[in-house]
Amino acid sequence: MNKPMKILKPLKLFLVISLLSFTANAGTLEYMLNSEKKDAYFFMKNYDKAVQKYELEKVKDFFDDQYKSSDGFSSNDILSMIKKTRQAFPDMKYKSKINDISIYDDVVVVQITDVSKAKVYPSIDSNVKKSLAKRLKKEKMGVLDGSSSFVVYLRKMPNGSFKIISDTTMMEQTSLKYGVARKIKMDFKTPVFVQNGKQYDIALTIDKPEDIVALASLSREEIKYPPVESKEKYRKIPVEGPLERYVKANDKNLNEYATASVGFTKVSVNEEKTKARIEMLGMAYIVKRINMEKANNAQL
Repeated sequence: MNKPMKILKPLKLFLVISLLSFTANAGTLEYMLNSEKKDAYFFMKNYDKAVQKYELEKVKDFFDDQYKSSDGFSSNDILSMIKKTRQAFPDMKYKSKINDISIYDDVVVVQITDVSKAKVYPSIDSNVKKSLAKRLKKEKMGVLDGSSSFVVYLRKMPNGSFKIISDTTMMEQTSLKYGVARKIKMDFKTPVFVQNGKQYDIALTIDKPEDIVALASLSREEIKYPPVESKEKYRKIPVEGPLERYVKANDKNLNEYATASVGFTKVSVNEEKTKARIEMLGMAYIVKRINMEKANNAQL
């Protein structure tokens, strides 16, 4: 099962760089009436432009030299993730909203929600006829959907400019679905917060057609860079009820990802019932963030 891990790596890289695109909401007028909030707002807009244009050197200038995320990432880690995620999902589209800007002495707190979408197309052999290749490309296409809620911390420098000093992600979920998985309802339940070193439950429920067989793996891993490869063991989804797994949180106070990897197949036999044919119909990957209760306090 090496192929799923090759897909999950860029998916997890995407998850940890949700700090990408910013669009103000109806509260923009309030920011314009407050000079400090206005300056912070335009700082974020300029950061957004640099990211969207993929100007990594400019992006780096927005970060303080001592920047450290609540997951322990440095600015160099973030830049590396942006680069690799763009390579994996070149048509990624973001729609984000600045919900609030608050000022506490020289620290500015920006609250943001973010949604993202992307399409991933499979490689089709060049010898395949164009008409067939077009149909296969459409049928096998993958669709990525992501959402997150996070806080960005800025510090006002002596010269009046800002620097990003930290960020804390409160909630995030991303799914990547290929083939028939795009049309199948899946519910992956996980806790939002867990205690350091304690056991918790993750469960996957799938509403699928009876003639489709679903095999799934449920796992957890610490949020690190580069992403950690967890061992996958696939099990058949129960006819009734969810596939559940009890896992133990790490005791190093690191936030985690819970992952559901699902394969959808269809089995058919020939008329003589001497041979069976297994057809892969689709794949799905759902990744949700789980925060350690003590790991959410960013060190300002």
